[in-house]
This record gives sequence, C-alpha cells and structure tokens, in this order.
Amino acid sequence: MNNQKLIYLGADCLMTACGDRAQTYAALEAGVSGLKQDSALGMIAGRIPDCPSVEGCTKLEALLVSAIRTVCREAGIDAADPGLGIVLSTTKGNIELLSGAILAEGDVAEQIPQRAFLGSTASKIQEILGLAQQPLVISNACISGVSAFVVGRRLILSGRCTRVIVAGCDTLSRFIATGFESFKSVSLKPCKPFDAERDGLSIGEACGAVLLTTEASEALAPAVLLEGGAVSDDANHISGPSRTGDGLFFAIDNAMRQAGVDASQIGFVNTHGTGTAYNDEMESKAVTLAGLQDKPLNSLKGYFGHTFGAAGVIETLACAEEIRRLKVYGTAGFSTLGVPCPINVSSESVAIETGRCVKTASGFGGCNAAVVLALASLGDYPSDEATIAEMETIASYSLDNGDQPFAEYIREQYRTLGDANMKFFKMSDLAKTAYIAAENLLRGHDLHADYEERDIAIILSNRSSSLDDDALHQRNIDHLEGASPAVFVYTLPNVAAGEVCIRNKFKGDNTFFIEDAPSSLCEDYTRYLLTRGHAKAVIWGWCEQLGNNCKAELKLSITK
Repeated sequence: MNNQKLIYLGADCLMTACGDRAQTYAALEAGVSGLKQDSALGMIAGRIPDCPSVEGCTKLEALLVSAIRTVCREAGIDAADPGLGIVLSTTKGNIELLSGAILAEGDVAEQIPQRAFLGSTASKIQEILGLAQQPLVISNACISGVSAFVVGRRLILSGRCTRVIVAGCDTLSRFIATGFESFKSVSLKPCKPFDAERDGLSIGEACGAVLLTTEASEALAPAVLLEGGAVSDDANHISGPSRTGDGLFFAIDNAMRQAGVDASQIGFVNTHGTGTAYNDEMESKAVTLAGLQDKPLNSLKGYFGHTFGAAGVIETLACAEEIRRLKVYGTAGFSTLGVPCPINVSSESVAIETGRCVKTASGFGGCNAAVVLALASLGDYPSDEATIAEMETIASYSLDNGDQPFAEYIREQYRTLGDANMKFFKMSDLAKTAYIAAENLLRGHDLHADYEERDIAIILSNRSSSLDDDALHQRNIDHLEGASPAVFVYTLPNVAAGEVCIRNKFKGDNTFFIEDAPSSLCEDYTRYLLTRGHAKAVIWGWCEQLGNNCKAELKLSITK
C-alpha cells in the first residue's frame, strides 16, 4: 500500500427512535421498527435510558453536546484540541423557539429569537465543550448529514483539520410536521419505502455523531474507511426530484470515482428511501444509471422515520455497521416493489460478500449527495487527492439594498435584468437575492460552452439561514389558515442556490454553510473543489436576506 491519507470512521454515538447505539443495532438486526404504530412518529423520548439534559441548552443542543462528548470520551481525544473540527448537520436547529415568538402582525425579522440562529447553536456547543474551533454548520436540506461527511473528509484532506467529528441532529416540531403535511407527503402509518403501496414519509427525530480520523489506531473495529463523497444538484425543481435520476447519479458516480471503484466492487446500496412516490422512483432510476440495480438495496426510514439533518449521519453509521457484519438490514415496511426500475430491495436481512457500500441522500432544492464506505481490509484504496489545477477568479458582483425598501429594490434589479422568468415573483426574498446576484455575476460568461453541467458548482453561506421564511411559515401555522407549501418549501437556505441551479442548469456541488459573518470558508472550499478536480467552475460567496435587508457578495472562479 502506498503512503495515502485514509479517512477512518472512529468512535460513534447514536440516539434514535430505536434507542441508543446498542439498542438501535439490535432493532435493525431483529427487523423491529422504532416508529409508533398509532402516529408513525419516530421519537427519542422513552427510548434512551438517560435522555441527555444539559443546563442552559435546548433539547437539540443537549443531544448534540451529549453525542460529541461520548465520541470524544470513547475515542480518548480532547475536545479542546485545536486540530479538531466539528461539522454540525441540521436543517432547522432550534426552530421550536419561533412558536409563540412570531406575532400575527409586525416585522417577522424583529421577532426572531437570537437562539433560533444556527450560529447560536454552534456557539453554545463550543462554549460548553470548550472547543478550540467553532463548529461548522451545514444546512443543506435532507442531504445535510451525508454532505457533512463529504465536507468533513475534505477538511481533513485539505489540512484544515487533523480530525473531524460529524454530528447531526433534528428534533420533532410542529413547524416541520405541518410543512410536510401541507405537501400531503406524510403517511398516517409507518412508511413503506419502495413499496407499491407507499403513501408518504414518516417523521422522526434523532442524533448521531462519529469521529473521522487518519489514525488507523482510532478506527472502530473492524476498521471502515470513508473512501469518497460528492454532492450534486438536479437543476429540475425546488421540491420535486428529477424525473430521470441524473442528478443523484452524478453524485454516486463522482463518489465512486473518488473512491477509485466501479459498480462491480460495491456490496450494497443504502438509499434516502423516504417512501414518497417521486423520491423512490427517482432513486430507482439513479441507482440503475450507476449500474447498481442488482446490488442489495435498503432504506432505514421505516425504523427511524425521516430525521432530516440527522438522517444522513445515523444512516451512514448504520451502513458502517452493516459493512462490519457483512449484512444488509431489511427494509421495514417493504413487501412488493413499486418503482419503475427493478432494484434489489428486501424486507429481510441478506448477507453480502463485499464490505463496501454507496450511501445516498436527496432533498429540496434538487440537492443530492453520496458517499462510499468500505472495510479497510479490502485493500482497494483510493489515491490521495493531490492538487491538479489552479484557481482563477474571473468575475465578482455585489448586491446591497442599503436603506431602500427590499421589495422596491429587488423589483428594480429584476427589471434591469430584462428577464422574462415570471417564476421570479414566486420566489422567497432570499432566493430572489441569490437569483439577481447570480444573473449579474454570470453576464458575459457562457459556462456551458466550456464545462459540463455536472462540473459547475455553487457554494454559499449566510448568517440567518432561511429564518425570514421560517418566521413567515410559523406565522401561517400559528395565526392564519395553516401551512402554505409555497412558503414552506423555501424554509431551507440551499433552495435559494437551487433556484440558481434550475435557472442555469448547473448540476455540480451545491453546499450551503451557516456562519456568523463572511469569512474565507467559501473561498477555501471553492479552491479545494477546483484544485482537486471536483469542479471546473464555481459560483461562491455570501448571500444574506433578513427582513428589509439583503446583501450578496458573489464571485465566479474557474480552473486555471
């Protein structure tokens, strides 16, 4: 074996509707769902012997603190180590704090509690654990957890961190439940991924954390490697998946290329598998495009429910356990295949010969992600990523409404574009900000003339996530006639990036970070993508909108 930087999965922690780590794996082994039969909800309460409580913390913060502490203790590492990075995956954070805070009248932005900002959660966790670095927050819809593994791996390979703990959590809330109910996508009984009688998803909550390390001695035995990972976008629709599966296929294909493997070397596939009609259909097509349709395939949503920001974390950890046991857990709720492509789903556990898997995820905004995990003993190691190109920034654009009313300002900006996209007026204010800034940035640059659609990425960050739209959704469910799907779909910041992808048919990486103020994060991450060959053109920068204020600082960089 050559001197290569390998990324191992170390100590981990799970808290799910099935219980703690040992209880969760015992339930998966026995095929016993943790979903409540009367409500189809996946709840932690009553499942964990000592459900964590930390003074001064919300439920979500306490779960994350407990999980990270457990990983540090079991790995024997110091949380204050300056080389330790924490990547937090959550879609909504402390969103329950909006309930009762958003009044029927008045400026919603002024009514948002400070603790509802995702950066506040990161700061609280840093303070309690004594972390040297503030945790990095990813809010990328339902792919957040899998994206966190991709980002964590890259932080280590780039030298930014020596170790990374990936931690994901979302808790049950009326905010999320009413939103998905407005889409009529929630089942009244435990979900049935890929089944002919599936009728929607089950909602759950969970928390998980795991150490990523280059030290083989810190790997959880038998050692499992994170061999590759990639993110993509469908560029199809903000709430509906691609009808062809090409976006998810790009993520799977890129992840396998990074791992240096092909379909013949994959033992099984773990999918997003929500139990909704179009998601499951799309995944069957993507898996087939990747040549993995004959591999054993499962979804774990029938055990935990859809746990959103935690889903990609807890399910990836379950994949690692399946690899260690050379067994694929059955898909709870599955009976008869009900998707167009003949994928290999079973309700029973099946043995596998090859300890390597592909784990996928998909979400609103058209985003997709995939990672490849493998037993270290397989010996087919990927090449260490090396610099193969240079980055060149060729354009920049700034947008700031100053004291001008946002609605008036953004309409003027749209008229100046001379655009005929009437969908613009249905977008959220954050999406309008991203759209206008990107359209001006790209003037005079025909990226499709030089690059394939899968090689064009968008990397953004802001402070407030989608809190402006979150507050509007909360007002709808508390004071008006109920949830509006037209509002709820924009309660994720990456949907703004998704609108840019849809407009321009960009299908590369689509990642949204939350940080307190503009920093070098997006630039550093863009440089990594371009210089390591993961993208050839990247739109990147800050994109913020809250209340009457908007500010965007976007740049366009390419490989040189």
